[in-house]
Amino acid sequence: MQAVMSKKVEEPKYSITNKHCHEMEVASDDKLTVTMRKEEPLHYTLEIESLKNLQKILSKTGLNRYESTEFEASGHKWRMILYPEGDKQRNGANHISLSLEILGTEKLSPAWEIHALLNFFVYDHNKDQYISFQDGKVKKFTAVNTELGFSRLVPLSEFNDNSKGYQREDSCKFGVEVFVIKGNGGGECFSTIDEPRKNQFGWKIEKLSGLKERSCYSDEFTIEDFKWKLHLYPKGVSKVKGKYVSIFLCLQDHQKIPSETKVYVEFKIGIIDQNKKKTEKTGNAWFSSSDSAWGFPRLVKLPDQQQPDHEQERKDSHIAYDDVLVEAEISLMSMAKDLYPKTEEKPGNIDTPPLPRPN
Repeated sequence: MQAVMSKKVEEPKYSITNKHCHEMEVASDDKLTVTMRKEEPLHYTLEIESLKNLQKILSKTGLNRYESTEFEASGHKWRMILYPEGDKQRNGANHISLSLEILGTEKLSPAWEIHALLNFFVYDHNKDQYISFQDGKVKKFTAVNTELGFSRLVPLSEFNDNSKGYQREDSCKFGVEVFVIKGNGGGECFSTIDEPRKNQFGWKIEKLSGLKERSCYSDEFTIEDFKWKLHLYPKGVSKVKGKYVSIFLCLQDHQKIPSETKVYVEFKIGIIDQNKKKTEKTGNAWFSSSDSAWGFPRLVKLPDQQQPDHEQERKDSHIAYDDVLVEAEISLMSMAKDLYPKTEEKPGNIDTPPLPRPN
């Protein structure tokens, strides 16, 4: 029996509190994570060659926002919306406001919901990098809430200050990434059970020395929803060459364990003779679909059958000549269980690559 023995999560490189920023549908201040990176926005980039000319055109047509052309990302159609003078209806006056609107929802069910993580960008000409704004919250797009974003992203007083780098010769650049979360994710919970219920099993064997089979199995027994058996070799497995009794604990329903999942077990197995003399060993092991049996090749030493002077030993040996009781006990089990049973809706996973790491 082999005894089984037994990541640093980095903080965002840049993390600040922008007291001027909040989610579009929320009026109170909120915290955004702001990072810098070289990479272009993954899903859409909007470049404005002359912001002043755009503002004049919007003013002449009675509009307060510029809508991008339609684009596809994460399995849905979207458009990015820029409010050059702020989305005043959402408390964004005197700020740059950016939002994302979902399109093409006509074929979805009446009560549709799309959950997504949003990442907005403003280009910094001074540093030749993109400033990324995100709050880490999952946004819920619905039939009555098709547009979400940040209404107070950057104050206009800062955005129009050429020294800040947001504009260069009246040009500016924005971007967005959207990561839709689908309800097909999974999860697991690693749990430990100390002293499981009904964790003992007894197996009486009569005339062990008279067994003709090379090995034999006990009846099946259940501990913590797993089915087990004991596997005994009266004259030992081949590597002990008939010198020991070998016994193993076998997980019977190992097929139901996923291929990459293991169950840790601490157990002991013993043999008791008619005189109440007990020989016992303790071990631990990781049981899996590929390693379903662990135990002791050398649990009890057999008398030497070849030496004449060991005749009395052979007669006295409870292993060779008497009835025995084999006992097994599992004292601890640790395993990973499905966090979301099939009857429950799983919260899902992001169906696109993760956000690039900040520089």
